[in-house]
Amino acid sequence: MILENSNKSPLEQYTELSKNSLIKVQFSCGGNSTCIDEPEIIPIVIDSDLSEISVSYSIANEEDVIEIVSLLKTNNLPTSDLGTGKRIFIVAKSDGNIIGCVAMEIYETMGLLRSLAVKQDFRGNGIGLMLVEKAENWSRENGLKNLYLLTTSAAEFFTKMGWQNTERSVVPENIATCSEFSHLCPTTAICMSKTI
Repeated sequence: MILENSNKSPLEQYTELSKNSLIKVQFSCGGNSTCIDEPEIIPIVIDSDLSEISVSYSIANEEDVIEIVSLLKTNNLPTSDLGTGKRIFIVAKSDGNIIGCVAMEIYETMGLLRSLAVKQDFRGNGIGLMLVEKAENWSRENGLKNLYLLTTSAAEFFTKMGWQNTERSVVPENIATCSEFSHLCPTTAICMSKTI
């Protein structure tokens, strides 16, 4: 019996109950019984200890700039050219804080996907995948046809999302001459593209 006014947590109370239990026999699925010298303690997970990550996605606004730049710098991604050009940022937020971002730089009917970053503590939850999907959907809805990117470490990630390795020599001039392609990313970065 769990006491509401007890100084002990529910887990501590369950543990104490299990030690004092009168049940000293356990049964297998086949009906065989074995004696239990000491009852096993089954860990009980309290609902309040289970935390679901609640994430919202939106187009970034002026108030988000400082957090975006900080996130990009933490992930060693270029920020020096963010004051120029035409681009939108999509951000992922949890509890009002930015935990991920991606940018789409616009060149007529083409786009350069860049600045994809997710905070270390939130990786592995599909946030990067969702950010790229949101950027692709935004691009499609706004008339972009061909997307490009450069990556030094995430080629496999993008390949799974339908992106293909592309020779830099076939990239359209307005993309090839942008700051990301011309001098911010190393020449060893893999060029990828996707038609949407």
